[in-house]
Amino acid sequence: MKSQQSAELGDVLQQEADLTAGHGVLRVTGLITVTASTPEGLDASVAAVEQAAIQASCETRRLVGQQAQAFAAAALPVCRTV
Repeated sequence: MKSQQSAELGDVLQQEADLTAGHGVLRVTGLITVTASTPEGLDASVAAVEQAAIQASCETRRLVGQQAQAFAAAALPVCRTV
């Protein structure tokens, strides 16, 4: 838990430094589908995707059972903010 808080603080400080340097905040929505043949494999694959997203300074949210709503919000209103 403490390492997660430290990582979040580091992310906030990095974002502040980026904004101070003149970089803007960009909002993009994307959908990632993760599949596996076993529940354990799914957990491992989701963890790998979440770790890669963190390293790329991206935020992820799990949409279990909300795939249709997520598709409608992310893909259908092209050129419209979500």
